[in-house]
Parts: sequence; C-alpha cells; structure tokens
Amino acid sequence: MAEPTPDQRMASLIDRVKDIIGLLGPVTIISVLLVYFGYIGTRARFEYFGVNLDLADLSDRNLVLYGLEVAFVPAALIFLVMLFIVGIHTFVTWRLTQTRHARAGRVIGTIGVVVGLALIGRALIGIFVPDLARREVPGTTALALAAGPTLLTYGLWAAAYSARRSNRRFAFWYALPVMTRLRRIGIAAVTGLVVAGLFWAANSFAWAYGSGRGYDDALGLPDRPEVILDSTLRITDLPAGVTETEVDGTPGAYRYRGFRLLLSSGGQLFLVPGHWTADSHTVVIPAGAALSLQLVPRY
Repeated sequence: MAEPTPDQRMASLIDRVKDIIGLLGPVTIISVLLVYFGYIGTRARFEYFGVNLDLADLSDRNLVLYGLEVAFVPAALIFLVMLFIVGIHTFVTWRLTQTRHARAGRVIGTIGVVVGLALIGRALIGIFVPDLARREVPGTTALALAAGPTLLTYGLWAAAYSARRSNRRFAFWYALPVMTRLRRIGIAAVTGLVVAGLFWAANSFAWAYGSGRGYDDALGLPDRPEVILDSTLRITDLPAGVTETEVDGTPGAYRYRGFRLLLSSGGQLFLVPGHWTADSHTVVIPAGAALSLQLVPRY
C-alpha cells in the first residue's frame, strides 16, 4: 500500500477530531442533565421534611455527592434508551439501503411524521393547559415535546433518503444550497426543543423521584442511630416522640432523646423525630448550642 500523503494524514486527523467532538457533545448534555437531575432530586428529598436546600447551605462537593446518589437510576435508563435508539436506527438504515425494500422509506417516514405530529399536538395541549401538565404522569408533556419533533424530523429524513435513492430529480433539489440552509435551521430548532424537553422532563422526574426518596428516608428513620442531644438551647416545640429532661449538674442545660440526624451542614443540625408523621416537623439548632451529641446505634 502507498504511504499516505501529508494532506491525507491531515484529513484523517480532522475526521478523528470531528468524531471526538461529535461524541463529546452528547456526553456533555447527558452529564449536565444528570447533575441537574441530582440537584432537583436532592431538593425534593429534603423538601419532604420541610427543609429548603438553600437553608441547608450544602457545599458544592456535598451537593454533587447527594445528587449522584439519586442519579444512578436515570443514568442507567438514559444509556439503555440510547442503546435502543442506536438499534432502531441501525435497523432502519439497513432497511433503507436494501433495494428490495424500496417502500420502507415511505412507510417509516409516514409513521415517523404521523407519530411526531401527534406527540407535538400532545405537547402543545400540555403547554397551553397547565392543569393537565400538573395532573399528568410526571414528564408526559416534556417527553412529548422532546420526542415529537425528533420523530417528525427522523420520518422526513427517512422519506427523503429513500426518495433520493430512487429519484435523481429529487436528489438535485435536495442538494440545493437553500435546502441545506433550511435543513440546518430545522435541525437547530429541533435540537433546542429536544434539550428544553429533556430538562423539563428531568425536572418533573427528579422531583417525583426525590420525593419518593424522602418518603423512603422517613420510613427508615426508626433504624437510624438515635441522637442524644445535650444543649443550652431549649427547644420549645418538641415533635411527638422526643423527650426533654434537665441535665444533672449543669444548670440551664437540657437533654433530648428520640431525635434522628437528618443533616449537618452550614454549622446547623437538622433533627427529625424517630417516627415521621404528617404532624412532624424538623428542628434546626446551631451546632454551637450543643454541649454534647451522642449517637446510639439501633440493633
């Protein structure tokens, strides 16, 4: 084989760089989506106990760690969906390249356009009827907004690909510069709608998922270590199940039993009762007001 020329090496290098950029783009979007999902899920998780995440004053590192804890499931689902999409696209491309399946492009294109338009209509209903978006299964309108334009564009591409293979006149019109510009504008618009829909869906799913994690945390409170708190700050409104006694030999100090530690951040202790009910509430005290803090494991 002949030695590649410098121009050929440069062209090969450019192609590799393009491949890397094409790979990094989706990966970056997925990473941002997962971080956003984790942040919203963490907000909903602590909101279940009435704790605003801004009040908790979590560090960026702790916020990321809490977010990663709730991002494993959506990460797995995203990659499974990507594998499914790659498989579908591979099958569609194979069908379109087979001469004996000349009608495949028209059939696939028609299905994509019809389903895409239906999903776009569903998304518009959810957008203009806010009550429906609030009562629906989380993420329905958002996913319809993301999937509708995508399927519509994919259906048009499949139909156009099939037509170009069988109709040279169509291929000529398809290659015109004005058509190229229109395709670029359309792809940019679809990409914007997909990104907006995905972030909207991540917000809906993350809030529902985070609330579910908060509910699980509340069920597991009895199994957490009990907090025995000696404090100079008297808690006037004790949750049910928490007891108060005076500390012997230390005037003005009180001992509280029955708490569980929900969170310690920003120089504050967020304490909840061992059995969370609809009437329970979170107690927030400065960490400096604690004379001692004992954790008693539950065996």
